[in-house]
This record gives sequence, structure tokens and C-alpha cells, in this order.
Amino acid sequence: MREGGVEREARILFVCTANICRSPTAELLARSRFGEEKALFRSAGFLRDGKEVPDTLQAVLGERGTVASQHLSSTIDPDTLDAADLILTMEGRHIQELTIKHQSALGKALPLKEAAERMRRAGSIEDLLAGLDSRNLADYLGTTWDVDDPYKRGKRRYKKMVAEVDELLGQVIAPLLR
Repeated sequence: MREGGVEREARILFVCTANICRSPTAELLARSRFGEEKALFRSAGFLRDGKEVPDTLQAVLGERGTVASQHLSSTIDPDTLDAADLILTMEGRHIQELTIKHQSALGKALPLKEAAERMRRAGSIEDLLAGLDSRNLADYLGTTWDVDDPYKRGKRRYKKMVAEVDELLGQVIAPLLR
């Protein structure tokens, strides 16, 4: 991203409910897959700080060579939202929850699945975010844009979520960092 004529890393925030499954998966996979030379990856959630990633998710990510044991959940705060250039949520309803907490998040937050769809037409974070301020939040009431939450639902569900997040990251992050 350009800031004052100088190239700097994009700051990408992944958000899910508790910041113990989906958003840390996105953060850790993005960091592992794309490095942090062009983008800084962080994750947060709406519940309390300091919770560990479930053992099942640690095992599934470990099978892919990604270590999740050091991750502790972080609660979304205004400074974190302000610092992000792009906020990618794991559910449509997270868009509504974010804007209740911090109205300015509306123009830079969208579900990861929606971002993947929009990336077919976008070439930059700015293109991806174009028009988000004027959208109807009622469009996020259903489950259309949700990455299924595997919490306490068995290893097969965790594997499915990890594979889905990894695929979506390839569709969204890879083109942004070219």
C-alpha cells in the first residue's frame, strides 16, 4: 500500500467470534503462506482475551506444518480496527457486530467469502473496498458469507474449515500481494 508516496505493508485483520478457530487459522496460514514482507496479518474476536486454540485445531494445523500453540485470543478494540487496512470476517453477522463497536470499520470490513468473490473484479485493497460504506447491513443477516465454525465439532470439521480458509486466502490475499 502507498502512504504518503512510500510503499508500506498492508495491515490485514481477520475476525471471528472468539478468535480461537477461524480467524487465527487465517492469520497463521496467511503468515506462513505469504510471509510478512508485503502484509502484516493479525486476528481478533469479540470474546475475551487469552484463550488458547483448541487441541484439535492445533493438530490439524500441525499436519500442515503450521504451529498454533502460541496463539492466544485477542479481543477487538478500536485501535486494532483503526490500524487495519482490510478487515476480513468469518461470518456476515460479524460485519454488523463490528460496525456497532466501531462505525468506521464498515468501509474496510467484509466477509472473507465475499472478498473472494469481489477479488475477481478487484486489483487492489482500494478496489476491493470500493462502495462498502454504502452497502445495506441487512445483506449480512443470513449465512451466505459464513465460514462454518468447527468449534467442538470434531476433527473432520476442523480439517474442512482449514482447507476452506486456505483456499479463500489464495483467492483474496495472493492477488492483493502481487
